[in-house]
Amino acid sequence: MYRAIEVSCPTTKRKSTLIAHVLKLYRKTAEIIAKFQWSLFFKTGSFNRKANIKHLNCPLSERFKSTIQYHVVVPTLESFIGNVQERFKEIVLSSTLPEKTKRVLLYLNSREEWLVPKSEKALWIDKDKNKHEYEIVKEERLLAKKIFKHILKSWKKPSFRGISMLLDSKCALLERPKKAKAFDLWIRLSTHEKRKPIYLPVELHEYFEERGGKLTNMVQIAEDGKLRLVKEVERKEIAFSGEVALDFGMECFLVSDRGDLFGRKFYSKVREFAEKIDRIQREMQRRGKKPTESKRYLRLQHRLSEYVKNEVRRVINRVIELYRPRRLVLEDLRGFLKRVINNFPKSVKRVLIRFGLGEIKKKLEEVREEYGIEVVYVAPAYSSQACSNCGYVDKGNRKARSEFECKLCNRKLHADVNASRNLLSRAKWSLHLRRMEQALIKQVEEFMVCLFDERFKCLWSKALGLIERNPYFQSVPKPEVWINVHKRGICPC
Repeated sequence: MYRAIEVSCPTTKRKSTLIAHVLKLYRKTAEIIAKFQWSLFFKTGSFNRKANIKHLNCPLSERFKSTIQYHVVVPTLESFIGNVQERFKEIVLSSTLPEKTKRVLLYLNSREEWLVPKSEKALWIDKDKNKHEYEIVKEERLLAKKIFKHILKSWKKPSFRGISMLLDSKCALLERPKKAKAFDLWIRLSTHEKRKPIYLPVELHEYFEERGGKLTNMVQIAEDGKLRLVKEVERKEIAFSGEVALDFGMECFLVSDRGDLFGRKFYSKVREFAEKIDRIQREMQRRGKKPTESKRYLRLQHRLSEYVKNEVRRVINRVIELYRPRRLVLEDLRGFLKRVINNFPKSVKRVLIRFGLGEIKKKLEEVREEYGIEVVYVAPAYSSQACSNCGYVDKGNRKARSEFECKLCNRKLHADVNASRNLLSRAKWSLHLRRMEQALIKQVEEFMVCLFDERFKCLWSKALGLIERNPYFQSVPKPEVWINVHKRGICPC
């Protein structure tokens, strides 16, 4: 696995201007190559990192074109298609299609055969490891194509207008100094002008050396001039056990099922930034100017994004250090987007989506790669209204943002701790990324089963009264029958 680590790179104004111009051409080249790769995908059903692109009229040299296609464009598009695959799977699993059709569609999805047919039969291995073969009919292929195109139409394709430069040794060669010792490394950077490279000095800091790993020939240059070197890092062999569920809280950033609250000051600090940013926005609007013309506005936006990124990484690192879990269970990140981020003003919402949400995904992917920890996402619907003790779900259970009291069993605890415990239960049901209606039905059914436990026999009559007035239980046919069947065993008290 690879990690990009920022290093110091003091440059002159002329070099900075030249790098900015090359970056502009780099992005334009990436857009042209991406357009070609999409046309290739719709013809062949896949992207090709080594496709012949000499015929493409791009502003940069062949070396740049080859690097951009191999290291930037195709990996980005493949990652996007991976997300489409997950969405396709979610749609199929939450549908009411026949089991055979679902299996065929999931097989076609796993083989990326949405557009170009390659297999005649679908192979399926069930939970008992029994193999099944199904004929793939024309209607199933058409349905797979329709679902795939529906997702593509509803999602924005990746844009390369704001990317950083990622360069290999063809375009940016790392060299050790031969005589002068003022700098640790030099980068020979090719430009848009033939045989006119520029040399960038690099100073390595203590963290870069401590991080370990093998230095590669990859260099990353961002729009703000920050330079990062890429290291190949080995997976850490540490003993992990158990599992932990994490809920995105309304007052704390993350809350675990074991009762620990992480990032207690996160939202209050973000709101402080929001107030300052909004104040500057109003001032600039009164003057008839854009907020981006204010250096203070840009500085605050930058500080906010850095704070969000650092806090996300700090909290997740703390969770790993404290629990050492084999598996992490989290709510689907779209729940975090709707429930938490939407509570902030637009000026801050963009930063939280771009850096907060993006950094969470990035850090969790790093955790999976570096430690081998499994990350599971489950449907968060009604997890804040359901009791983690008896399973009873009711709007009135959640008294306030941080207070939860079950109307049936009277269990009291922190609302977000209760929600995280429900997420852990749902992971055991394998309830991953389902629709809200399905999550509710499953929650109600689990409650009805749980109600027949010896611990809750005294609550049957109380449960009957609550169920009759609860609209959530209308989706389960005649829930009172479930209790009446067992009335002979009802507690005499």
